[in-house]
Order: sequence, then structure tokens, then C-alpha cells
Amino acid sequence: MKILVMGGNRFCGKLVVKLLHAQGHHVTVFNRSGTAPVSCKIIQGDRNIEDVLRSSFENKKYDCIIDMCLYNLEQAEKSIPIFVEKTKNYVFISSIAVYEETNLFPINESHPVGKWSLFGDYGIQKLKVENYLASFSDLCYNILRPSYIIGKNNHHNREGYYFDKMLNNQVVDVEGDGQAILSFTFVEDLAKIISTLATSTLSSKNIYNVCSDEFVTINGFIDLISCIIGKKPNLNFVNKKVSFKNQHCFFSNKKIKNDLNYNFKKLRNGLEELYEHDYKIP
Repeated sequence: MKILVMGGNRFCGKLVVKLLHAQGHHVTVFNRSGTAPVSCKIIQGDRNIEDVLRSSFENKKYDCIIDMCLYNLEQAEKSIPIFVEKTKNYVFISSIAVYEETNLFPINESHPVGKWSLFGDYGIQKLKVENYLASFSDLCYNILRPSYIIGKNNHHNREGYYFDKMLNNQVVDVEGDGQAILSFTFVEDLAKIISTLATSTLSSKNIYNVCSDEFVTINGFIDLISCIIGKKPNLNFVNKKVSFKNQHCFFSNKKIKNDLNYNFKKLRNGLEELYEHDYKIP
């Protein structure tokens, strides 16, 4: 299949490109840096300039377009009208930040969308993109709403904060009491799901939460890492956000598990793999 990946040179996008290339698909990567993690076709350009998008994709068609780096409505209005002429299958990476703030958990896909103070304008912008995308009746799409993404080569200082602090025998700050319950998504799971949907021949307009089966408190997450590396954490409870906000943020993955028959990686197993890959000294 001919697949265009918008982004494709960081974290999950890089892994998606590698997976699709290994499966034998014809992958094109579009980004500002003009780089890709494998030997594939690269188009260098700025998606924020509509004329650049039009000229870059003139006379081109794709079986699927995967959008890893669409963040706001302005970008959507420049790119999606072009994309609908180039493909019938579009995968948009949105976020769980689009859901309306609530005390009812776990959140599933039927939960109201709206403002969540935890995520500020980021969630509102992603929601505007989702609503705009839904206005294109002829385009089949899958909207993915991943929870906190963790895993190998993570450029966000999320789980890495705890690994680094404990491995260096430093104090680990935790906001509040650390009892907030969270959902996580391993980057490998998200990349596999993206590649599955991108290569599917089923016509659809779906929205999916993407998160592992398990829920865990911030303190429990720290305890898991502590057990894996064999060091007891020196916790300091503070009144500021540290890596993860001390606010419940967990979700249901039943829909995507049922539709794709997908089995998510266990939290401990994924953290062990991460430790072996990114932190353990040979």
C-alpha cells in the first residue's frame, strides 16, 4: 500500500514508519526536517503553508494518510481539504484531552467532549480538529485518543523523570498525595494500532481510546519502577505538577480491544522492557 505519514521522525511517528516499511508498504514521510528513520520517500516542507502542501502532493494519491502532527484547526483547514482529494482513508492522532472534565471514570468514547482544565487549550484545539474532520462526509477516518504515551526513546520527560531520579539516588517529587489514578499507552501498542488501521480495507468513521488495560496511581507507578530497578524511592510530596498531574485520568479501551481484537502490553512488562532498552547499563 502507498501510505503518507505526516511527521514520522519522532517517538511514535518514527516507530509507525519503521513498522509500515518492515511490512513492505510504500511509505512517504512529510516533515520540516526532511528526515526519516528508514530508507523511504521523504518530502520536506512546512504543513503550516498551504501552497507548500498543495505543491508537495500534486498528482499524488495514497491508500492512507496518517497524521501524527496535526494540532489545531488552522492546520486542519489548510491540510484536510487537500488530503480528501488524495486518499479515502485518514488516521488522525487526537488525544484523551478532548473529553469534558469529570469525576466519572473510566471514560469511554461516549463521554461528553469539551474543556478539561488539566489540558487547557491543547484539548480544545484537538477537539476542533475532530469536529472539522467529521464535516467531510466522503472521507473514511479513524480518530485515535491515546492516554499518556510512554515507552522507549520517549522525548517527553514522563516516566523518564522517575527512572532518572531513582537511578541517581535523588529525591523524587510527587504532586499532592500521589493517589491520582492514571492510564498509560505504550508507544509500541499505539504504533501497532495505527499501522493496523492504516492498512485496513474496511470503510469507517471511528473514534477510539487507546490505553492499556490497567489503571494505577502515581505512587503505584513509582513503586513499579522501584521494583524493576531495585531501588527504593525517596519521595517528596509537593504542591506543584511533577511529570504527571495528581488528577484522575483513566479510560476504557473496550471498544478498540473488541474491534481490533488487540491485546495491550502489561504495564510491568512494558516498564521492564523500557528499563532494559533505555536505562540498564550492560
